[in-house]
Amino acid sequence: MFKHFKENKVEIASAITKPFPFLMSLRDRDFISEQKFQVSLETCRNLLPVDRVVYDILSNVQKKFSRDLLKVIFSKTHLKAYPDL
Repeated sequence: MFKHFKENKVEIASAITKPFPFLMSLRDRDFISEQKFQVSLETCRNLLPVDRVVYDILSNVQKKFSRDLLKVIFSKTHLKAYPDL
């Protein structure tokens, strides 16, 4: 599963088109810190493409890879918000 996740980060990031609810879910479940969350939101506000910000986040959370992380990424909420995920 880890290898598949690592190999498909670009595809996952490309499917995320807006920060809400993705970044909030990762922060609320402690996969990213409040500081990383705030920096990521600010980066999106500064017009860096959301998919680039999400790719950075995915690279960061890859260090905490677990089944729980996959459950968050592919939750019903995210699948509804990002149908291409």
